Amino acid sequence: MLLVSVTLSAAALAAALAGIIPAGLALAVAGLVAAARAATLLLRRDGAACWHRPVSAGLGFCGVSTAAAGLAAWLAPHAMLTDVPLPAELPLIGLFFVAGTLLIGLFHLPGQAATYIGRVRRLLDGAGIGVILFFIAWLVVFEAAGLKGAALTAVLVASVAVGSAVVGTMRAAPIQPGAILRGAGILVMIIAQTALILILDYHLDPAWLLVTGVPLVAGPLLAGRELPPGQPEPPAAATTDGSFARYPLLALPLAGALVAAAYHLVVTGHFDPVSAVLAIVGVVIIAVREALAVADVRQYARRLAEREARFRALVAGSADVTMMLDDTLVVRWQSPAAARRLGLADADVLGRPLLDRVHPDETDAVEAALTSGDTLIEARFGDGFGVWRETEWSVSDQRADPSVRAVVVHVRDISQRRQLEHALAQAARSDHLTGLANRTELRRLLADRTTPCVLVVLGLDGLTSVNQLRGHEVGDAVLVEAARRLRSALAPGEIAARLTSDQFAVLTAGGAVHAQMTASRLLTLLSDPYPVLGVSSHLSASAGLAEHAPDDTDALSRAELALQRARQLGPAQPPQWYDEATATLLRRRLTIEQDLPGALTRGELDLLFQPVVELPSGRVAGIEARPRWRRAGLGAVPDAEFLPVADQLGLHHELGTWLLAAAGRQLSNFAAVPGPPLWLALTVSPALLAADGFVDLLAATGFPPSRLVVQFTVPEPPLPDLVDRLTAVRTLGARVALDGFGVQATSLSLLRRLPLDLVRVDRRTFAGAETAVVAAVVNLARQLGVEVAVNDVRDDEELTTITAAGCRLAQGARFFTASVPERLEAYLDTQRTARN
Repeated sequence: MLLVSVTLSAAALAAALAGIIPAGLALAVAGLVAAARAATLLLRRDGAACWHRPVSAGLGFCGVSTAAAGLAAWLAPHAMLTDVPLPAELPLIGLFFVAGTLLIGLFHLPGQAATYIGRVRRLLDGAGIGVILFFIAWLVVFEAAGLKGAALTAVLVASVAVGSAVVGTMRAAPIQPGAILRGAGILVMIIAQTALILILDYHLDPAWLLVTGVPLVAGPLLAGRELPPGQPEPPAAATTDGSFARYPLLALPLAGALVAAAYHLVVTGHFDPVSAVLAIVGVVIIAVREALAVADVRQYARRLAEREARFRALVAGSADVTMMLDDTLVVRWQSPAAARRLGLADADVLGRPLLDRVHPDETDAVEAALTSGDTLIEARFGDGFGVWRETEWSVSDQRADPSVRAVVVHVRDISQRRQLEHALAQAARSDHLTGLANRTELRRLLADRTTPCVLVVLGLDGLTSVNQLRGHEVGDAVLVEAARRLRSALAPGEIAARLTSDQFAVLTAGGAVHAQMTASRLLTLLSDPYPVLGVSSHLSASAGLAEHAPDDTDALSRAELALQRARQLGPAQPPQWYDEATATLLRRRLTIEQDLPGALTRGELDLLFQPVVELPSGRVAGIEARPRWRRAGLGAVPDAEFLPVADQLGLHHELGTWLLAAAGRQLSNFAAVPGPPLWLALTVSPALLAADGFVDLLAATGFPPSRLVVQFTVPEPPLPDLVDRLTAVRTLGARVALDGFGVQATSLSLLRRLPLDLVRVDRRTFAGAETAVVAAVVNLARQLGVEVAVNDVRDDEELTTITAAGCRLAQGARFFTASVPERLEAYLDTQRTARN
């Protein structure tokens, strides 16, 4: 579009020079082309600067007025009103619009004053330069030439516009060349339009119109220049005020005005009224401008003072100490916080190397970090009281900044933070109640050991009872006292730790004999009464020992296994060393505890059955059902091994319900055996017997209670309502059997008080005994109204002994080994066939 505009304008001017068309018509064509170019720029939305639209509007006004002036100049000789200076007034009107839009555009230039006072002062600067330039032109040229009204006005407007443009450009921030060229283009057109007004006002030769056509063509070429795509002009610079000019803009025009006035006075000897008025207007403009400048300077000074006050308040109130260092790391300035935070006066620091305040062990490292440009440094820093502070430095190298020219170091005291970190680390490694090392710290100490040692793990038995009966305050006091006793009994180099609520550990570097003696001595100390908080608490203690070698990671687990073994053996036992066979049993017990929950869901439980026979006939009178657990890795686990664990885990109700239902279903399959109905003996765990709703559970089995024998062992400690529970079972219609008689300690008085129907005696009770001894036991039971059944009969000799003594019931491998239901059914068929 720009190339087309320039081509059309140049063609019109060339046609006028060749005499093909009149000069006024060529000038009109050039003006219309400029107006069309301006309209195109206004409609387009590109990345131009924000003053692009005022400039485009100025181009449009300039083009339209030029076209009107050219047409008027062409038509004026043929018009009826030849005495009216219409051709000069038309471009004058356009000149006003062009100057106005130029001023609007100048206000949008980057870097203009941010305050209204500054902007008004810029306008006064432009007006002052314009008046001074017009004053000079009037004195030197136009007074003697008799300048007319339109020409006079045009020169005045052009002078003000040019002055404003110069001020706006010279005092703006650096801008792109595109903006400068646009401003230069519109100024060229202002000058050309002013010349056009002079030519038309003085009715000069129309050929002079073609002279003004050249800048009218060059103006759009410069002012209509587009920015390259993606390169918009920069935004307005962040100027805070317009108080100070970067160039003495008024000095040169004023000097020129003084020289012109002196020359005019020497030549003519007087000043005409126009000169006087121009001089007065110029002086007034300059005076008002300087008054506004003084106000702007005061406002700027207040802003600087406020900024400095805010800066000082921020620096003085900061928790960090700021220091400025030169190239040799000598302190040249420090913030007031240095005296308040570190007790450092200026006389103690200024003019001295900063490294003099750094701990000697860290001086080289800090110097290397400062030299290499590290931005974060930690170092011990000496304060004004001779104390080494833990500090953190934030370093910023601002030597390239002309306003700073220093290495800025912000020193932050982190001593409290370091103390807190140390306290947290210490808390993470120690027990909060006793102050001893905790399990984590003990493992770390074991991992760091490079020599063999022995680990003693001590357990306090009875602490749970103390907490329940006397409160946790007493329990905590007991633990604190136990920790004190451990500390007082340790030899130098030995370490005590608290592992759990009731377990302690001692790490000793002595040999096995020393460790055994130490463990025995500690057991005695920990078993003594604990007179704390006005009460005396009694505990027992157990100990487990294990050797630890370098790179050993299992000593603590082995020592805890040994402690478990010691606790299983009961109180007042000597310290137990880790043993692989014992550890195997303990690991099996732990595996049972982990895997037993969910055994029913996985279908791993089944029943084994063993007949109870009558003597001496050998007829099957009843059947005993016992559960068995088949678990991969454990094999077949008997009920005597996993039922106590089930009670501890709270699984007794779940397993008891399953046992009663499964045994009842199987008993219906045995009912087809001819003869008296078989009864079913089931062993009930102590936890199930003590559970609420046990009798209701028996009633819900679905088979006749008269065919059910409930076997139990005496709980330890005995249940206070055991007699009532057994009576309820017998009231239901079931019979009650005491299991394990002769193996467990069962007093005869308890035997007399319990409502029993059957006593199951283990064969070991009669091992090696005479028939008379066995007969005495059987007679005693019969006197109490109880039948006797002997368990685990293995051979004919034992069978002969118990038969001769009068026992009527027996079971064991001598008759049939406990097995699956199918084998028992086959055995029952064999017995029926033999009797037939």
